[in-house]
Amino acid sequence: MTSLLIAGASVRRRRSRPQRRGIIIVLTAILLVFLLGMIAFAVDIGYIANAKTEIQRATDSAAYAGAGALINGTAAATTEAQNFLVANKVAGNPLNTSNATMEYGFWDTNNRTFTVTNNSPNAIRVIANANQQPLFFGNAIGSSNFSVRGTSIATYQPRDIGMVLDYSGSMAYDSQFRNINLLGQSAIEANLLQIYQELGSPVYGTLTFAPVTFGNSSTNNSNVIKNFKLDKVAYPYPGGSWSEYVDYVQTDNDIYSAGYRNKYGYLTWLNYILEKRCGAYDTPGLDNVSEQPVTALKDAVDVFLSYLTAHSTDDRVSVSIYTYSDGTAILEQTLTKTYTLISNVTRNRQAGHYIGGTNISAGMTKARVDLQNNARVGAKKMMLLMTDGVVNMPSGNSTSDKNAVLNEAQLAANAKIPIVTIALGAYADTALMQQVADITGGAAFVVPGGQPIAQVKAQLEAVFAQVAADRPLKLVQ
Repeated sequence: MTSLLIAGASVRRRRSRPQRRGIIIVLTAILLVFLLGMIAFAVDIGYIANAKTEIQRATDSAAYAGAGALINGTAAATTEAQNFLVANKVAGNPLNTSNATMEYGFWDTNNRTFTVTNNSPNAIRVIANANQQPLFFGNAIGSSNFSVRGTSIATYQPRDIGMVLDYSGSMAYDSQFRNINLLGQSAIEANLLQIYQELGSPVYGTLTFAPVTFGNSSTNNSNVIKNFKLDKVAYPYPGGSWSEYVDYVQTDNDIYSAGYRNKYGYLTWLNYILEKRCGAYDTPGLDNVSEQPVTALKDAVDVFLSYLTAHSTDDRVSVSIYTYSDGTAILEQTLTKTYTLISNVTRNRQAGHYIGGTNISAGMTKARVDLQNNARVGAKKMMLLMTDGVVNMPSGNSTSDKNAVLNEAQLAANAKIPIVTIALGAYADTALMQQVADITGGAAFVVPGGQPIAQVKAQLEAVFAQVAADRPLKLVQ
């Protein structure tokens, strides 16, 4: 009985095993289908995510490139942005510009908002779509394609620029016989003739432009003055005198080197004025003549301001001039986007306008402090220093005065204010200007003296195109 029961039980166990194996196979098949579906779903989801990354990367690069070219106008920015956009692929397919939109406007850093406008835009928004991209396993889940969209905004930072300008007496050296060895005598004499004509070709006594010999270095001043009938004519300016002019012609070494010792005429008289009486308090009106290299400096300022105006930047500019009456510098114009104010100041000053000395460090200090106190939040601060670089203040010791310039450059570097230097004129200390640029992470340029204005202007335009285009770019969205 027991054995039968055991045998029966044994038979029942053997019959149940095939039924369990069948259930596992069915469950395995069901799970395998589900697993394959999940894998297919994961593959397509990853593919879509990668496509979103690709199109975002494409719009980021396009916006960044467009912002970099925006200084040259929206048309140039659009071309640059499109070039970068189509260079990217999404889901293995090139992007098409017909599915992209470029918008220009103003990015408000404080509120983080983008307002579409063509009035001096400082930002570009790039929107791109990649539609109807095929899925690998989409049919299995009821969808055969997908679409992705990318949006990016890039902007360039507006700049607050402190211009530091040299109006010392040395900024008329290229119009004086002292620079004969650097520029040649004919060039200097041609410039002095130009200045004479710009003053209205005045007539005093019997003087002529070409100097005429009279007497020698021992000849009494009054005899010289009477000979040229200058005793009948009041000296035309507040500073200086006919007697001082005679002394100058009889004793000055530069006059001697030029071959004009004891020779009297407007040529030597103008050289006397520019060397001995160049300030506005002595000889007002020299701001309207082409004394060099200060006129090249004025042209440089106008070229720079014209470049900013033509390219619709949001830059503000200030101007500090050295050397001021107190021996330091003066902030002539605070930061402004009304560039005509800057131009008016620079045009209405002459070499040695306040005093003749050259205190470069004081001008740098004035601009740095103004930038630190008044620059806009989010604006890039920089300094533009234009000078002949021949420093002789505040101490009168060349080494100490150069060190003062370098110390001020280090303070600017600490304040993250790069300095772009432009050395103007044949007498320029280009090595010092290069050091200032190197310390602050700026750039140094040289515009030699004695060149035609058209040639100098072409050089300056190239310099300022580089300066204006060198602005920080930022991807903000």
